[in-house]
Amino acid sequence: MRFALNVCAYLVGIPLEVLILAAFLRGPYRRYPALFVYMSAVFVVSLVETPLSIMGPLYLNSAWHSLWLKFYYIDEPVLMGLVFVAVFSLIYQATEEVRSRRLVRASVVCGATLVAAITFWIHYNPTVATGVWMAPWTSDLYFCAAILDLGLWIMLIGSRAKDPRLLMFSGALGILFAGSAIAESIYNLATPRHSTALTFAGGLVTILSNLTFLYVWWQALRTREAPVRPLPHVCGSASEPRP
Repeated sequence: MRFALNVCAYLVGIPLEVLILAAFLRGPYRRYPALFVYMSAVFVVSLVETPLSIMGPLYLNSAWHSLWLKFYYIDEPVLMGLVFVAVFSLIYQATEEVRSRRLVRASVVCGATLVAAITFWIHYNPTVATGVWMAPWTSDLYFCAAILDLGLWIMLIGSRAKDPRLLMFSGALGILFAGSAIAESIYNLATPRHSTALTFAGGLVTILSNLTFLYVWWQALRTREAPVRPLPHVCGSASEPRP
């Protein structure tokens, strides 16, 4: 059942990743380079991990699963770093008209880096298997990313110049982060109990959140870029509004 679910997820997810990259290459990658790099990395990871995750259950060979785990423990931190960069890039764009934008940007970057370092120090344990300490650390990172994305969403909603594409990018990331954090929490419950049902539930949440994230990004790239609306001119002002 779980194997069939994973195969269906790959059959839907990888084509969506191709569609997203194709849409980026039509021009949006120039404005959103960090998002394009992140999605390119996701696509490469999918191409590497998909056959490994399929071959193990298909041939009942634990060597394939061990090889998949080795790649996963390398890929996951890389993707986490890139997704934080993607969120920072969106926050950078959302704060272009904010007067204290330098302070906001510096606070966000420093705060996220500090949280990542502290949670790594709390969970890291070289005496146990990598997955034992990496799972809760990854869960904390996704929770932190969800908080950052929520702040980004609030800034975008409160902005006078609404950008539907940025809102869709941010909303999709929020779905991805929330789903990943929930799934990691379920996995943490399933591991000590050796519960197959909980493991399946965590996998289902992960798949649904990932596919929803990919679909919304694809739809966001299919929409036209929001026109830049200049700030209204105020009579008697000492200076012209910024373009």
